[in-house]
Amino acid sequence: MKDLARIYVKAGDGGDGSVHFRHEKYAPKGGPDGGDGGKGGDVIFVADENIDSLVEFNFKKRFIANSGGNGLGKNMYGAKAEDLVVRLPVGTVVWEVPEELAEANIRERATFEHFMTTRQLLVDMTENSKTFTAVWGGKGGRGNYHFRSATNQTPMEHEEGQSGEEKWLLLELKVVADVGIIGLPNVGKSSLLKALTRANPKIAGYPFTTLEPNLGVTTTGDKHTVLVDVPGVIEEAWEGKGIGPWFLRHLERCKTLVHVLAPSERVLADSGFKIQDLSNQLVRDYEIVRKELEKYGQGLPDKKEIVVVNKKELVEEKDRQTIETMFTKETGKDIAWVSAAMGEVGELVQLF
Repeated sequence: MKDLARIYVKAGDGGDGSVHFRHEKYAPKGGPDGGDGGKGGDVIFVADENIDSLVEFNFKKRFIANSGGNGLGKNMYGAKAEDLVVRLPVGTVVWEVPEELAEANIRERATFEHFMTTRQLLVDMTENSKTFTAVWGGKGGRGNYHFRSATNQTPMEHEEGQSGEEKWLLLELKVVADVGIIGLPNVGKSSLLKALTRANPKIAGYPFTTLEPNLGVTTTGDKHTVLVDVPGVIEEAWEGKGIGPWFLRHLERCKTLVHVLAPSERVLADSGFKIQDLSNQLVRDYEIVRKELEKYGQGLPDKKEIVVVNKKELVEEKDRQTIETMFTKETGKDIAWVSAAMGEVGELVQLF
């Protein structure tokens, strides 16, 4: 999913006012009749639910509206330019950014932090058909008709049209979901999404099977809950390991995070395996992801969190309570045991 784009927008300039005098058969000195210039076109954003990424902005990065027409004689106004309409996916956040950062690599940590402190929020396109005027077209200039007076009957003055606004913008797409599913790679996040909803994400036994957010909807009575599964978070993701932390933006709208853990088959296969070893592994995995959320910030560490241990069929029932007690002692968090593969996820929905 293409979820970041930087573009340049420029509204149309206003048309110039006209310098013109009436020269008709019976009015050879009819006085000034220069008309006003037309208004330049605005650049207007419209949220469109039929668009799901910002990929088109890979190919077109400059959006410039037409300028208004110049004024004419006989007090005729110049033509008003048509507005330029740009359609964006629902969930796009529009930021104004300084021109010097328009081409900077914001995936570098230092640049990203500077970028985050200098950008200015313009609008959050959260609803279908929502409109926003990104830049306003320039006003047309006045013709010489407006400058006539008793002492100046042949005015040569006129006004030039005003320049249209221009801005450099960052478009940031964040999916609109109620619940976000996070965790290390290969803990069963996509399997959990599939078990909870009718979504059909790619599922495989290797890291980073999920490379972009997957959405699904679960229904309980009259309540519809939208879930999003994001790529796996690994240790030092903020420093650029794996595929980085940038996909975490898709969790910013979520009210609740489901943090998925899973017992390591490597730990379980150890001939000297102890319950304490499995508890320690789950605690460590939990803290890795929490640390990356803290680095990313943007309110993610403060969201309601449900901790889920998937693949419960790998742990004997008599050992689960012991592990949960150990885990809660270390983290302060309770555990919900599920098995996405066996479809045992019903109780989890009640926690959303």
